[in-house]
Parts: sequence; C-alpha cells; structure tokens
Amino acid sequence: MKILKIFLLLSSLFLFVNADDHKDDKKHKYEHSYKNLDYLELDDIQLKQMKSILIEYKYKYKEYYDYKEDQEKKLEEIMKSDSFDRDLYIQTLKKSKMASTILESEKMEKIHKILTPNQRKKFAKYLEEWEID
Repeated sequence: MKILKIFLLLSSLFLFVNADDHKDDKKHKYEHSYKNLDYLELDDIQLKQMKSILIEYKYKYKEYYDYKEDQEKKLEEIMKSDSFDRDLYIQTLKKSKMASTILESEKMEKIHKILTPNQRKKFAKYLEEWEID
C-alpha cells in the first residue's frame, strides 16, 4: 500500500511539473523551437511553397551528404599517405565547403522570396539553425 501511495504521489508531482499553464496565451502560441515555422505565421500559399522548398532540399541534402562523405574519405586517404599533399587537401576541403555554401544559399534565396519583410526579420534571428553541417 505504501508503494501505491508513493507511486500516486510521484505521478501527481510529475503531472504538476509538466502541466502547461500557457495554452491560450498568444505570446506562447508562436514560441520558437528548432525549425518550427509557426512564429512566421505563414499564409496557406507561403506554407505550401515552404513545404515544397524543404522537400526539394531534403533530397539535395542527401546528395550533398553522400558527396561530403566521399570528400572526407579522400581527406582520410591524404592523411594516411606517406607524404602529405597540402594542395590536394586544401582543394578537396574547399570543394566540400563550397558545395555546402552553394546549396545553403540556393535554399535561402528561395525562402527569402516567399517571405514578407517582417517575416524575413523574424527568420533571420534563427538563421544559424538552417546552416548545413
């Protein structure tokens, strides 16, 4: 019986701690979380366009990550070799970084075109989370 009481007490405490007091508070309605676009308050057309962009770049990112993996293997081979080819290392690294920069800038250009000036300001605050790793 004591175990049941302790369990009920802990369960109640857990529910109390995790209760959401701000369900109807507009301030918290659009609170930002990782890559959540609710704070931008996109209209239906913008939302459709944004989904299209994100789906398109999901596939392009997959291709990029495959490419990046190949480039990393080349860098590993350069490091394993008896003599270090600095120029080849730099060239390989530049290609990988340039590919990610181009991909990211293309995506950002498309997103920029569908946002209003006010939405762009809001979006710019969280730009870092949209960078390619």
